[in-house]
Amino acid sequence: MLLLRPATLHDLPALHAIERSATELYYEEGFTPSQVDPRSEADMRLLLKYTTVLLACEDDHPIGYASFYARGPFLHLEEIAVRRDRQRRGCGRALAHQVIAEARSDLQCTHLSLVTFTSAHWAVNMYSHLGFRFLDPGEVLPHSELLREIVEIEAAACLTCPPRVPMILAIRAPAAAT
Repeated sequence: MLLLRPATLHDLPALHAIERSATELYYEEGFTPSQVDPRSEADMRLLLKYTTVLLACEDDHPIGYASFYARGPFLHLEEIAVRRDRQRRGCGRALAHQVIAEARSDLQCTHLSLVTFTSAHWAVNMYSHLGFRFLDPGEVLPHSELLREIVEIEAAACLTCPPRVPMILAIRAPAAAT
């Protein structure tokens, strides 16, 4: 049985192990360590400090996590990671559904956003099946510049990485300006 719960600092070793294991799929698909490097323990601490992190446990064993945070009227999905030996069994989808539920419960949230590699077909497929779509280059949404800023920051951090693109899921119409 899969249980989702908030992660704590106590979970740091498990989160780091999940991160390292999940990265193996990227290497199997041709990404290099310079393009996709697992988060360090220090980075995982920052993730716990500045984002909401949900931990997925199967029979009390941590197997995946999702990290998200508010950014303007968007809830931004920073990452979903599932241990390599537990992928393609519904854990990532369960985590995504919980993040979508969190976005829908926030009355000020207009969109759920994320940034993904265009060549990470397994991620693009999952997000597309959940209703996410690519943000068109000229599309203007309230605060869409914040999403483009994330893409620019990530592109500048890795000049040899495949392109990353923002994807969005509409949650509710933006409030009308008064």
